[in-house]
Amino acid sequence: MAYEPYLAAASSAVFLIGYIIWNLYPKPLPGAPHFPESTKVLFGDGQYIKATQKENKEPSETIFSLCRKIGRPLFQLLITRFSAPSFVLNDAREIEDILLRRNKEFDRSPMTAQLFKQILPHATLSQLTTPALKAQKRLWSDVMHPDFLRRAVAPKLAASAQDLVELWKVKLGQFGGQPFSVEHDFNDAALDAIWTSILGTKIGVLKHETAKLVDPAAPVDQEAVRTISLVRYAVKEGNRVVDMGLASFWPGLTFFFLSLTPSYRKFMRDSKTELQKIMRAACDRFRSLSGSEGNRDNDDGSSHDTCAMDLVLRKEIQTAQRRNLPSPPDPTLDPAMLEELWLLLLAGHDSTANTLMWFVKYMTSYQSAQATLRKALQDAFSDGENKKPSAAEILERDIPYLDAAIEECLRLAGTASITVRQALTDTQVLGQHIPKGSNVLLNLRMKDPQFEVDESLRSATSRAAQAKSRNGAGGGRFRGPSGRDLEVFEPKRWLYRDENGNEVFDAYSLPSLTFGGGYRGCFGKRMAMIELKIIIATIMLNFEFLPLPDELASMAAEEKVFRKPRMANVRLKAL
Repeated sequence: MAYEPYLAAASSAVFLIGYIIWNLYPKPLPGAPHFPESTKVLFGDGQYIKATQKENKEPSETIFSLCRKIGRPLFQLLITRFSAPSFVLNDAREIEDILLRRNKEFDRSPMTAQLFKQILPHATLSQLTTPALKAQKRLWSDVMHPDFLRRAVAPKLAASAQDLVELWKVKLGQFGGQPFSVEHDFNDAALDAIWTSILGTKIGVLKHETAKLVDPAAPVDQEAVRTISLVRYAVKEGNRVVDMGLASFWPGLTFFFLSLTPSYRKFMRDSKTELQKIMRAACDRFRSLSGSEGNRDNDDGSSHDTCAMDLVLRKEIQTAQRRNLPSPPDPTLDPAMLEELWLLLLAGHDSTANTLMWFVKYMTSYQSAQATLRKALQDAFSDGENKKPSAAEILERDIPYLDAAIEECLRLAGTASITVRQALTDTQVLGQHIPKGSNVLLNLRMKDPQFEVDESLRSATSRAAQAKSRNGAGGGRFRGPSGRDLEVFEPKRWLYRDENGNEVFDAYSLPSLTFGGGYRGCFGKRMAMIELKIIIATIMLNFEFLPLPDELASMAAEEKVFRKPRMANVRLKAL
């Protein structure tokens, strides 16, 4: 009798362990395409994904290659019984449709929010669609207005692009025409650009690096060096935290143990302290520029918006005035304000830098496309004499091949290769029942031949959009020239001749998926596109990217939060 409690406890423990192990074997939904062998192993397809990505270092490539392996554009990804049902979709038309036109059926998945919630719990990226989220997005919406970007942001981006040119001229002299890595250069250029555009002050990373090369013994601004080091550390540490979640079967548990470590607590504390300091300086600068809190006597105060921070502060001050508050809330104490600012700095910096790395790799590997793009730019700016066009000149000129080259780089590079949506209701995708609460993993990198799909299986909105497309008639966008050889960098797939024989950029030649789409699409898309256009035009007018030796020309990539080349080298010739 004395042993009965112990036997009961032991039996319960055995039962619990058995139950947990049993649920670690996945179970497919009735009728859902899947890999039968995955039902017989712990963590199902997860075992294959983890083993494969160790070799190719691209988890999204591994996941979407399973569509080719199973021979279907949609299948159920099997992980465990504990997991919500997950599906993998590798059909560009249907992905575009979900992102743009089916927002009532799909929202951002908690899987995505969980990855970023650990470090940015109040940022828009970590939230589902709620009234609070909509209010937060409205506060920041004017930051991406085209007029504001052209007036206040574009000139700062052009200045950063010229700083990059000056750095490369110094490096070209020192390296004597030999190849060198541009990974850190693009990271620094993107950091300079996003910092001054968001906060209004110039951090001067590129100028600092140039000065060190010219005279290593020259005195440096220690405060600037400290800020640069901290921001670089924050970017690296923030990416490391998200990477740990991406690699974990239980991100929540991983993040819990991570939050107990001294290094993580130091990162969170230092990041918050530094950002509050920067915001206080931005507040003081804004108030000194406007002459009073909110610029009560000068229209709406928009003339003082020199950066994104100015604009948001002004909106906060004007909101306080409308509500007859003595002063607006202190933005340095608002976690949503702090974290949205941090998100813009981190995401805007890393994604742009990686895209620029891919761009110079394509220019190096596709010399004909490089020559065509440079000729188009030279023709657009004073017959090739103007190597320093202003931001306004770059943005005002109609250069179809430049737009096409950027779009082609975004399509093929897949800087952001995957996004996840959750079904808000029972629905269907390509004829497959998708239960409410299921996650659908969407491929944003469009480089594979598309599967043949019965048109009747597509959603009504997908069919309607195809019928309206300029090249949608007669079999669809993927069967014409734009859809051929998708693994090749070919900007001309985005161009056509109008009735007058003029070359025209067609943004709808293929689905454009890099920035997602719809209400939950990338908030910073407009700023990113302007930044890419200005930097690319500037470097192409000043340098030729010569072919690299085979050992440096690899297109191999590694993917963490974003996808980037493992090698980002150039061999330059000044023009």
